[in-house]
Amino acid sequence: MFKLTPLTAAILVIVSAQAMADDSVSNQSQVGTANIAEVKQTAAPFSTAAQQQLGEGNDAMAVQDTATGTITQDQAGDFNAGYAEQLFENGSTIVQQQVGSLNISHASQSIGMGENQALQQQTGSGNFSFLYQDSQEATKGQTFQFGDANEANIEQIQLGIANNATIIQYGTANYGTTEQIAHMGGEIGINQAGEGNYAYGDQRDGNGGVITINQFGDFNGSEVWQGGQTANSQATVNQYGQTNETVVDQSFGQNNNAQVLQVGDVNAIYADQFDSVGSVLALYQQGTGNVHFTYQSGDSHVLNATSVGTENKVYASNWKGPQLGGQFGSNQRATVTQAGNGNIASFNQDGVGHIMTTNQTGTGNKTTISQADSYNELYFDQNGSDNILIADQRGTTNLAQGTTNGTGNTTEFDQSGTGNQAFTTQLYGSDNMISVKQADTMNVAYVTQGGTGNMASVDQSGVTQMATVQQLGSDNRATVLQQ
Repeated sequence: MFKLTPLTAAILVIVSAQAMADDSVSNQSQVGTANIAEVKQTAAPFSTAAQQQLGEGNDAMAVQDTATGTITQDQAGDFNAGYAEQLFENGSTIVQQQVGSLNISHASQSIGMGENQALQQQTGSGNFSFLYQDSQEATKGQTFQFGDANEANIEQIQLGIANNATIIQYGTANYGTTEQIAHMGGEIGINQAGEGNYAYGDQRDGNGGVITINQFGDFNGSEVWQGGQTANSQATVNQYGQTNETVVDQSFGQNNNAQVLQVGDVNAIYADQFDSVGSVLALYQQGTGNVHFTYQSGDSHVLNATSVGTENKVYASNWKGPQLGGQFGSNQRATVTQAGNGNIASFNQDGVGHIMTTNQTGTGNKTTISQADSYNELYFDQNGSDNILIADQRGTTNLAQGTTNGTGNTTEFDQSGTGNQAFTTQLYGSDNMISVKQADTMNVAYVTQGGTGNMASVDQSGVTQMATVQQLGSDNRATVLQQ
């Protein structure tokens, strides 16, 4: 049994063992001390195995059984070990190259057919790479590592066709893995540069799909799953900085698209598109300590969230975070923009065709939004600090729109029924409060405030009612009741 371990200095001979079948060619060259090379080719027409070793303590072995393949291993340096195996393969190719010291590489292709390829290249010291393809057809896997103590693992196992996986790593102690299990036509690409980055991948029990993970910096972490996805779902994660974290889950759906970009330090994103069809997700964070938790289930949703600054939060997940939310039903639209520090946006959309757009600029602003039933719309801007929006929309085609400027202002919308409209403006000042409650049909309310400590309340529960309130100054009170 071949063992991937350094040889002791007591071994002073070069061992070369070859067993060849018809149409089999083997070429082995060894220069140095205590090198070992083995080739086994049994009943393997058209097989070619070439192994080159230069240095000391190198190991190499190639096994081709019933394969029609090519194995090439080049090793130069200290304590390198290579192992390549092709069993019951057809049209397989394995190429492994190692330059440096303490490198280990292992590639295996078993029980597959046609056009399988495996390529591994390592430059540096202490690197480890593993590639395994089982029962795959027309599948390709490649790993490239430059640096020290990096680890790359590609597994494409069980029955699968035309899967492609590539890992490229520069730096120190980066860890990348890809898995495509019982999958067809999947593509996974992982690129990492820096130190201590972690990327995973996955795609299983589905058809099509593209996963791309790019991480540049130190100690960033990513995981993506696309389980049971069909019709070319895509997930792209880009992280630049240090200690950023992203988890994307797209399961049991089709044609979903998730885009994640994080720039800075200690940002975190958890994004789910579960049992969703044709949904789009775009999340962007720049700064430090920003968090996005999102969840989409249903069909044809669009969610865009952008946070720039420090410790901004978006809570729209039904399982993650202190405030539960997400997008459910069909054709929901949500856009959240945050610029500043410590802003919080939470929302929940359920039903059909809701639209929500919020903009937060400043510090400590908070929005809590719930939309149910069908085709309700909300548009709101917060500028300043510690402003609060609470909105609950039910019914059909209700509209809420407003702007807050200042500090510690509060706006509340409660809409049910059909076709109600509420427009609010807090021009300037602090500690102003607006409350609009609308029920029944086609009521309209306008409220404007400027100053300090003003309070306005509008309650409409009839048909086609109109209310207008304007407060400028301090400590004004207004109450409107229409039934």
